[in-house]
Amino acid sequence: MPVTLAARTEPPIGASERAHLVAFLRRRCGNPALAEDIAQDAIVRLVDFARRERVDHPQALLARIATNLLINHHRREARLIAGLADDPVDERPCQERAAVDADRLDQLRQAIDALPPLRREVLIRRRLEGQSYREIGAALNLSSAAVEKHVVRALADLRAYQERHKIEGDTPW
Repeated sequence: MPVTLAARTEPPIGASERAHLVAFLRRRCGNPALAEDIAQDAIVRLVDFARRERVDHPQALLARIATNLLINHHRREARLIAGLADDPVDERPCQERAAVDADRLDQLRQAIDALPPLRREVLIRRRLEGQSYREIGAALNLSSAAVEKHVVRALADLRAYQERHKIEGDTPW
């Protein structure tokens, strides 16, 4: 027997009806999170509508609202994807990000300049130039173990510099 609701009453949407709606939407879209979001939005819209108008078949109206919301979601998604394909992406950082990056780069330069000369040379060759421990050792007349120790100490020095100067961030650059 259909439920008839007078205007300004909320439709009886219980946990069972909500679960059926979510399952229906999941079958239609294949995305559990999206199904939950659309179900919630549909219920809110049904309640809002029922406060203004008389609803004779709330379950049917709820299914229709949810279906329309799902269709609208897919249309927005398709327009967004089409728009992304047509528009070239500007990969330049925003001005604020560029300023922060420039500031961090200056801090890194100062921290590296504060390292002892040999430690600085080893760190630059290893981290910036990508040389192996063996290559660095051969160029600077050091063992691979000594090169590794210089890298470890340089990183520790950079962390200490970061803490002393209260530079934000989890790791030293």
